[in-house]
Amino acid sequence: MSILVAAPILLSIILLVSGIAKLGERRGTQDAMTSLRLPARRAHHLVAAVLPGAEIVLALLLWVPLVPLQVVLAVLATLLMAAYLVIIARALTFEEKVECSCFGSLASPTVSKATLARNMLLTFLALVTISAAARGQIADALVRAPLSLLTLVVVLVVAMALVVLVLGGVERATEPGARTATATPDAELDDEEGELLDYERVTTPAAVLQRPDGSLVTLRQLTSQRAALLIFATEGCGPCERVLDRMPTWIEKLDPFMQVHAVFRTPQERLTPRTQTRVAEHALHDPQFTAREQLGSRGAPAAVLLGADGQLAGGPVTGGEQVIELVEEILEQVTAAQDAGELHSGAPA
Repeated sequence: MSILVAAPILLSIILLVSGIAKLGERRGTQDAMTSLRLPARRAHHLVAAVLPGAEIVLALLLWVPLVPLQVVLAVLATLLMAAYLVIIARALTFEEKVECSCFGSLASPTVSKATLARNMLLTFLALVTISAAARGQIADALVRAPLSLLTLVVVLVVAMALVVLVLGGVERATEPGARTATATPDAELDDEEGELLDYERVTTPAAVLQRPDGSLVTLRQLTSQRAALLIFATEGCGPCERVLDRMPTWIEKLDPFMQVHAVFRTPQERLTPRTQTRVAEHALHDPQFTAREQLGSRGAPAAVLLGADGQLAGGPVTGGEQVIELVEEILEQVTAAQDAGELHSGAPA
């Protein structure tokens, strides 16, 4: 049995792990495609649904002992690996760091030079797999030396598992300093101030943001009269784009009671037309996201509700789903207060 058979074994294991990891991470896969700025965004949901199964089927069918079939599948695997390689190489040219769920919820999501090196190695393994398949070495190993093949599979799986454990496992690292505290579900709006209660209050930091007209404003000045909901986002980030898509609705429903701002590291004049349409004059500039970090969150998207009393009233939270949950919770509290006659349009919040 040729040692070249190790290449298709490794490739199959990677495809199988990748496909299984993506099965329960369809939203993460869609977000990754958005973050990687792949075209045909409307088709992302379809690709996210099909890709996990395609990777799993490709990994398994590669071991059907039919040489022509194995060659075709090896070529398809190589094209897939080459496509991933080009996408990752392109993402490294972006100004912002990109997060990609290449292995679902496994491994570090941030695209880096290490990610590029990994994909180069995977592409090389796929090319070797074509050679092994074309020479009939994969089929030959299956038919003539199945026990030796199984032994090699076990050895490679154990070796890969040991490498993963030595490197610290497969859990995603949590953003350093990121906080996920939210207002409690049973929080109520105060009759007079309209602020969320039952929440561990923290003083609003003296961070500075820039308005669309170029003027500077501290967070405390911003909230001297009305509470402010700040949504920190980065253009092109998958979860951020999902959050920004909801901004017009949030602004419409909450603006009568509190300020609603989308905060970017990019100045407003450099935002894309699509983003400017969604947030309009509600955009603020946070150079290097210094305000976001002072508020206790280092990831994007993130959200925090600043009270008019100089203290935090909700959040900060980090992550697309967490941001949406926080804002929906605020909307529920506002609606309940309106229904009870405790909050009126134009009332301070």
